Amino acid sequence: MSLRSLFLATYIGSGLFSLPIQMLPKNFSYLESSATQIQSQNCAGCNNFCTIKELKNIAKSITVQIISKNSRGSGIILKREGEVYTIVTNQHVLDTDYKSYLIQTIDGLFYQASKIENEDFQGNDLALLQFRSTYSTYTVAFLENSTTLSPGDKTFAAGFPALEKTQDTELLFTRGKISILSERPLEKGYQIGYTNLIKKGMSGGPLLNIYGQVVGINGMHAYPLWGYPYVYHDGSQPTLSLRQQMSHLSFAIPIETITKLAPNFVSIPTIKLHKTTSNKKEEKKQKESR
Repeated sequence: MSLRSLFLATYIGSGLFSLPIQMLPKNFSYLESSATQIQSQNCAGCNNFCTIKELKNIAKSITVQIISKNSRGSGIILKREGEVYTIVTNQHVLDTDYKSYLIQTIDGLFYQASKIENEDFQGNDLALLQFRSTYSTYTVAFLENSTTLSPGDKTFAAGFPALEKTQDTELLFTRGKISILSERPLEKGYQIGYTNLIKKGMSGGPLLNIYGQVVGINGMHAYPLWGYPYVYHDGSQPTLSLRQQMSHLSFAIPIETITKLAPNFVSIPTIKLHKTTSNKKEEKKQKESR
């Protein structure tokens, strides 16, 4: 289904929409957010890995498409408070000349979204949106601290790749593995380097572990066409060999970064998982059998 068939008005920047599927909810910027926390699914000590089909379904249920007049991106449902949902995405997804945004959910419905202002993300490529759903209920992501990851761990990335033509896109789900876990964040907060294919439009989508938990926020694809992103927050640069390795990888912001910077909107555990030697061997065996 193309967006033209939904009669999105040319004046999306001024908030004029025509959507026969569902009337857009009213702006709810007046609503106050509470410190309601999202519970995290903790799989420490268990070996119940999700199947690929289950992982795809999880990714599809928690990922939304973010649309403005001249930009598209992805987002993750972080929190539900009554009828109000909070979405995390990348700031660069929202950096457009038009400050009106639509959220498209798994059921094809569109909602007007409001950016949460006055949150200090300290230069990290992060932003929050909220929308209200009066009749439909959506899935909130399970989260896990990225410190539980190790190089070689399998990862699963999702998002809505932007196409040249104005039309709906299917969720792209890609498989890969962790390559770099940088102790020092790059500019914009990127620390997790992985081999999954990430396309334009998938920024803001989830990076999942084998349990279907969100460990990172996609935001930078391999071989960037502009800018030079491989600089640390303090202005220093990785070694030449490390920069060359980084350029071949996609990068995500650890999910716990948004927790530290916006604790009223989401919370995840900060305790590292410690597996016994027998558990590690069993986990490795099951990973290889997948």
